[in-house]
Amino acid sequence: MPPLPPTMAPDDSLTQQLRQRLHAMGQFFGNTLLAQSCILCSLPSGETPLCQDCAAALPPLKRPACPRCALPFNLSAHGTQSLCPDCMHHTPTFDSATAVWSYGFPIDTLIRDFKYGHHLYLSGFFGAHLAHALADAWENNPDIPPPDLVLPMPLHPNRLKARGFNQAAEIGRQVAKILHLRWSVDHLLRQNDTPPQAGLHRTERWSNLRGAFFCPQPLQGQRILLIDDVLTTGASLSACADILRFAGASRVDVAVLARTPEPGQR
Repeated sequence: MPPLPPTMAPDDSLTQQLRQRLHAMGQFFGNTLLAQSCILCSLPSGETPLCQDCAAALPPLKRPACPRCALPFNLSAHGTQSLCPDCMHHTPTFDSATAVWSYGFPIDTLIRDFKYGHHLYLSGFFGAHLAHALADAWENNPDIPPPDLVLPMPLHPNRLKARGFNQAAEIGRQVAKILHLRWSVDHLLRQNDTPPQAGLHRTERWSNLRGAFFCPQPLQGQRILLIDDVLTTGASLSACADILRFAGASRVDVAVLARTPEPGQR
């Protein structure tokens, strides 16, 4: 019995064209049948929760900004001083901060809806914008290297159970996915269910966090990127940075969606 002829492979170019057409058809039907409306203006926004015009109108973080805490400040008014006056008196223990927006309307409402209203569909939008801001920071500032590990600001188990999710972890998951970075929710934990930071003065915020966090795994020599939603005084992020350094981290940078400005800068 003669041997069977070898199986003929399909033409690679035809296969590629077919895949491209199927992908284009999928995008067309997805955009047509599953198109979203912008949550701010209700106009069509395609695959994102905000249309391009509304996304571009979110309050930008003014420049220049303090490289340590991302607070906008007038460089010319402080001579050669590189850090903002607040960091000169209360230096955060993290190395740098990257923020996308200034914490004002409507980004403040979107973050609150995401955090307390379970609007989890915003995590992809937030993560993409924060990932873009981080990529720009790493490209334009050689003093800020990419991290070895991404960690979210942890929630106490009681608060996590009540809320159902950790907003910082949802953002961090998206950032790590987009930038192809390692991330974990097990390397930094919260052991004290402290009262919320909102409404507390600076000294109360710092004392409120004493002993709140711990790191159960060694981080010897690793560069850590710590993710949170909003940076105000930096007390929580500094408390985490202290614990991470004690566990062996060589560097701790933070990245947030929004930076609260000083009252006169709103």
